[in-house]
Amino acid sequence: MNLLCFDTSSRDASIAVLRDEEVVLEYNFSSRAELSAMLIPSLEFLLRSLGLGVRQVDLFGVSVGPGLFTGIRVGLATLKGLDFPGGRPVVGVNALEALACKFADTRHTVVPMIDARKGETYLAAYRFDPPEAGGGMVELLAPCLLRVADAVPLLEKFPDKVFVGSGAENHGELLRRDFPGARLLYRSNFLATEIGRIALERFRLGQYVTDLQQLHPLYIRKPDAESSRERTPDDAD
Repeated sequence: MNLLCFDTSSRDASIAVLRDEEVVLEYNFSSRAELSAMLIPSLEFLLRSLGLGVRQVDLFGVSVGPGLFTGIRVGLATLKGLDFPGGRPVVGVNALEALACKFADTRHTVVPMIDARKGETYLAAYRFDPPEAGGGMVELLAPCLLRVADAVPLLEKFPDKVFVGSGAENHGELLRRDFPGARLLYRSNFLATEIGRIALERFRLGQYVTDLQQLHPLYIRKPDAESSRERTPDDAD
């Protein structure tokens, strides 16, 4: 099975082509305002390098957030604009889950954090069961948007935890202060490969869509433009 997966939910954008669980080719790049201009040529380049057409892709995986609102919109719009036959399965993947999966080899509670700017971070908490216990990822804390200090009462019940991701990198000093003994682990923030593996697992469980209208972004905080429209005069800066 050929998989095409990509993540545009952060500045660390990535694309991966997998054949079942095997990563055939991955392309990572740091995106700024030119993301929409880079994504489609990059997708075409990867497929052409492998001699694949988009119609030969059997399964698509894409990050639905949380993360940068514009990036998420660009990713979903690009997927919907690809010329592939109707009815092809698509899996939308939570970026926090994909980030946590980079640390599936740990027996600690994994707290993935994606920087949300404005002093806030998207975060969740997961446990990875060992193979002898059936394996798999267990959600301990659903994705949320918080200031790091406000996460203390939610996370202090997990005594053995590691913090990962851009949010942990940017708020490391506060995390060390509020969670003495907790560790910060660092690995690449490029997520396309993990998105591919999650997409394949969920496809096998029947957890996918074929109607792209059912694919929705995971917006935990409203986009700035929408929030601004809802402000009253008393809310103005």
